[in-house]
Amino acid sequence: MFGQLFVKECRQTARSLIYWLIVLVLIFNFATQLGSMDILKEPQKGQEDYGNKRSDDKNVIMGATLGLLVEEYVRENYTTYPIGFYKSVTLNEKEDKRIGEIVEETTGLSGKAAAEKKVEEWYSAFQDDVQGGRPIMAQNLVVEAAEGLTYDKFEKLMGEVDDILGGGSNYDRSQLKNNAAVPKTYEDAVKEYRELLEQDRLTGGYARLFSDYMVIFLGILPVFLSVARGLRDKRAGMRDLIYTRKSSSVIIIMSRYIAMLVMLVLPVLILSAVPLSKCLAYASSAGVTADMFAFVKYIFGWLLPTIMTAAAVGMFLTELTDTALAVLVQGAWWFVTVFQGINTLKGGMYGWSLIPRHNTELNYAGYRDSFTQLVCNRVLYAAIAVLLVVFTVFIYSQKRKGRYQLTWKSIGRLKKQP
Repeated sequence: MFGQLFVKECRQTARSLIYWLIVLVLIFNFATQLGSMDILKEPQKGQEDYGNKRSDDKNVIMGATLGLLVEEYVRENYTTYPIGFYKSVTLNEKEDKRIGEIVEETTGLSGKAAAEKKVEEWYSAFQDDVQGGRPIMAQNLVVEAAEGLTYDKFEKLMGEVDDILGGGSNYDRSQLKNNAAVPKTYEDAVKEYRELLEQDRLTGGYARLFSDYMVIFLGILPVFLSVARGLRDKRAGMRDLIYTRKSSSVIIIMSRYIAMLVMLVLPVLILSAVPLSKCLAYASSAGVTADMFAFVKYIFGWLLPTIMTAAAVGMFLTELTDTALAVLVQGAWWFVTVFQGINTLKGGMYGWSLIPRHNTELNYAGYRDSFTQLVCNRVLYAAIAVLLVVFTVFIYSQKRKGRYQLTWKSIGRLKKQP
């Protein structure tokens, strides 16, 4: 019975307009972000730029952060992400004065005129490089810390700046290291490249990059499919007929849920064949033994728990309310999660996010060091999804027995009762 219902659900999904819109979004996302993907070439000595890396040097962190603070202080405009979304902050006179005091205490620059002079000197040096035809690399303003400033005192004052700005700024203690980007050396670049080929077997790095782009949309799109499927029978007036079926509630709900997962994973597997073929071709020419199943592993290990959760939220809330409330709930969750992930793009900082990010084929070390955290993250969301499906089965079963009925109309009638 399960097999018959599963096949039927797959066919119904394949006839759904929502499903094909989801497939088109995934194809468009892949084509625009990874369609012209080139395999990273081995770094060569003498290159102008090998990219940047984060520094753990406290002096570098202080210099970069204070440079950013001085620049924003002069502009009288500050960038924050209070809930992961961009916000421009302009301070009042009292707040601006306090920021000026902190700038003086941390840098020794007394007053806005001194800060403006520092910014002008930095900008003039940049212009001289441009006019002189010298190689130009993006270099942010760096301001040395005042003599005697300890890192603990620096952290405390930056925390105060963050509080003044309303939170979510570059001066939050947890974000200070992200301000300190230093150029990679040739040795750094070669080390990462060798890790990509030897430890990641090439395909591992590109499977993570593929998963990074796919997981963004797979954190929201499945909810539309599950909500549409849940409301379809209600609109067609088929609920009473379905409730009288001999199949158990578990079989009905599980066949529907697993069919959605299979149909959502299928186009992702097909799309992964493109970067996989590029990786295998490069590996063959470079004499590297690539992992042919890397993309499959990452799709089921990295992406599937996110798909499971988004689809389960849709099924549960739709069955609970007979409305499209799940779209709003999952949409809000997705929105906050995506923008909070801006500072974790380079990987190795997966935390408990529904949408773990790793927007580079490199940084195998970060992935390796945070692998246990990532596994716990993925297991947690898979467990949440299973739990939501269990609740959905229970509610569905109660409806079949006539013991549960919650709609906005029934809620409205309850409110009107004296």
